[in-house]
Amino acid sequence: MNYSCIKSCPQCKCSLEQGFAAKAAGLSFVAPEKFEHYIFLDEDISKAGLKKFLPSNAEYYRSFLCRSCKLYIIDYSRTYSRSDAEDLVQKLQEP
Repeated sequence: MNYSCIKSCPQCKCSLEQGFAAKAAGLSFVAPEKFEHYIFLDEDISKAGLKKFLPSNAEYYRSFLCRSCKLYIIDYSRTYSRSDAEDLVQKLQEP
């Protein structure tokens, strides 16, 4: 899919922030500059002290966030692995 046409919010016309929807136990928006520091673990597993033995496998989707009106757009047409998402993060951060 060509994401270059997705630049402004369809509701308020403010600019959209590109990032990823990350799904492990829940669904979170991850901005590209925070991607490397973000860790996804199931909260119940983590609280039980089992995170070393049962790490959750996160799935990533391209997403767009309007912080002005709080609209969140997620493209579920393709699931990215962690390494694919990391490669895409590098491309998004290139000038």
